Amino acid sequence: MTALDDLEKMCSLHYKYVKSYALSLCLNETLAEDITQETFYNAIKKIDTFKNDCKIETWLCSIAKNVFLNLKRKKSTENILDYPNLVADSNIEENVIKDENVRRILTEAVKLETPYKEVFYMKSLGDMPYSTIADVFGKTENWARVTYFRAKKQIEERMSSDE
Repeated sequence: MTALDDLEKMCSLHYKYVKSYALSLCLNETLAEDITQETFYNAIKKIDTFKNDCKIETWLCSIAKNVFLNLKRKKSTENILDYPNLVADSNIEENVIKDENVRRILTEAVKLETPYKEVFYMKSLGDMPYSTIADVFGKTENWARVTYFRAKKQIEERMSSDE
């Protein structure tokens, strides 16, 4: 197996995790794809700096976060955090209701403090397992679960007080 084969294997094995994490950061499918591609480009360039002191997913997610933050700094005058596009259903009325619910949830999620906001996005939008979330934050899986459920509870309380 060549070094190129190893790099291709790394990309294919961890692509979904990195893209999910990127989506949890930016809430935009197209932008998440760009962040993911830039992450793997940077990872390949800097593979010799990986010290194997953490999981590769954790290392890749930290690169993705840096890519996102750099992009956000560059585009500070633009709103790169657009709401995600919803998949079109056959029922337009259901889509409008779903869109409004997503917007309400995201409106409240944006107000959460760190790390609640990030954990909520990673789990609900990125569908990342608690073990990966824990690794990214350097915490336990139980911490990730508790943080996610506390974030969810805060959002539910804020939404119910708005009604």
